Amino acid sequence: MRQLPAVILAAGRGRRLGRLSDTQPKPMTEVNGVSIFDNLLRSLVEHGFERIVLVTGYLDHILEEAADPYRDRCEIISVYNEIYATTNNIYSLWLAREYLAGGFFLFEADIFFEDAVMQSLVATEHDDVMLVGAYNDLMDGTVVDLDDRGRVRHMYLKRHQGSAFDYSDKYKTVNFYRLGPSFAADFFLRKMDEHIADEDLNSYYELIIGEALEAGHPFHGLKTGPARWWEIDTQEDLAHCESLFS
Repeated sequence: MRQLPAVILAAGRGRRLGRLSDTQPKPMTEVNGVSIFDNLLRSLVEHGFERIVLVTGYLDHILEEAADPYRDRCEIISVYNEIYATTNNIYSLWLAREYLAGGFFLFEADIFFEDAVMQSLVATEHDDVMLVGAYNDLMDGTVVDLDDRGRVRHMYLKRHQGSAFDYSDKYKTVNFYRLGPSFAADFFLRKMDEHIADEDLNSYYELIIGEALEAGHPFHGLKTGPARWWEIDTQEDLAHCESLFS
């Protein structure tokens, strides 16, 4: 499993962080002195990943320099999204498509986490996996529910969550995934090509996973349990994450 490449999506600016992203990309935001990006790269290297595909955009040179200390321990392939300001992560991931057909791990570069989170993902025996954590009211974004076998039943994007939405049995997606070779080649890449051909450049790759679930493709929801993690989109998120990891 660890020989699959790790794809890091790190092209966006992170405007909701305000002034913190004026002079650096969002993944360089520091949590108690450690950047999100460094925390992720260190964990990937320590868990045996030999190839990392880094998709950059905003202030890409800063991320490239931050990756330099790891280049003697793994292969880091850079893919630049020159229209990052007007596209979303489905396009960033599509730019890296030549590295995906054999299966891959996928990581969004705005999650700060402790090592147990990565350990559980690389150790799983399941082929197609999304990492999920118990939902709480401070969270925002895509949620799922699971069946009694731990499989994902439904995925609910933010637009599906109205004022009366029931979160009591939901799990927040951590935005860390493992996509096996069969699903990557036979479904995911094909669907991604279709969206790009239709000039749907402003969607999220989660849309394709949602389509797979609707088509009956099994996805395992791997729970983080007590392991700590947090998605950082705003300064409030950062303050909560620093408290969580203090």
